[in-house]
Amino acid sequence: MSQDQLLSQPTGALSQDLVRLRDVCIVHGRGARATVAVEGVDLDIGRKEFICIIGPSGCGKSTLLKALAGLLPAGSVQGEVAIDGRTPEDARKANSFAYVFQEAVLAPWRTALENVRLPLEVARGRSAADRRSPEELLELVGLTGFADKLPGQLSGGMRQRVSIARALTLHPSVLLMDEPFGALDELTRDKMHTELLNIWSATDASVVMVTHSLTEAVFMADRVLVMSPRPGRLTATLEIDFPRPRTNELKTSMAFHTKVNELRAALEAA
Repeated sequence: MSQDQLLSQPTGALSQDLVRLRDVCIVHGRGARATVAVEGVDLDIGRKEFICIIGPSGCGKSTLLKALAGLLPAGSVQGEVAIDGRTPEDARKANSFAYVFQEAVLAPWRTALENVRLPLEVARGRSAADRRSPEELLELVGLTGFADKLPGQLSGGMRQRVSIARALTLHPSVLLMDEPFGALDELTRDKMHTELLNIWSATDASVVMVTHSLTEAVFMADRVLVMSPRPGRLTATLEIDFPRPRTNELKTSMAFHTKVNELRAALEAA
């Protein structure tokens, strides 16, 4: 199905899947210097799912995430990419997704509250129905008492929580996260795992998160997708059926370590 055909359908005729990829191939460069980064990816993600993508460095995890966000050069992505029945470009215009980077990219001259409010200023005039206020979002991420603090006055974990609150400001259907805790120390990272799950449970969003950490993927996700070395292909899907809410005590259980080992085996076989 072409993108034009997809967009011409009435909403009721669209797939129930929130994210849909069909035979996606991503090529960097042209001619003799062209490199196939991702090849033959088919993927469906439902509403309110938490998906982690894991694979070796350079396999195309982040590239796939950028394709979903429409951040790659025109013509480099082949196949069907749709978010909520829209192309990435139209999904971005409709605020259907938000992107959280590894580093909290905050305006250093704006307070935490002003950083969270920024998307509303950029998108002023658009409907605010069903959205939490910036103040409510800061409360959601546990930063009620830090609204007037500048990013330089906050810890790395706090800055990333501001970044997540800002991403939720326009009530996205999908939260795209590219190693959001990769720059944090291990103790802060452990805390942020439960923080993010608590935040996610209070929203209607699906999460697609790239990570290099096996324990992070198993702890966070409903499904973990395993990618092969370049060209990246989806080679395995690991269902994670631990009940929610999840606490850090889960990480000490034998069942958890068994699941991590299953994921490690799938990664080694990719």
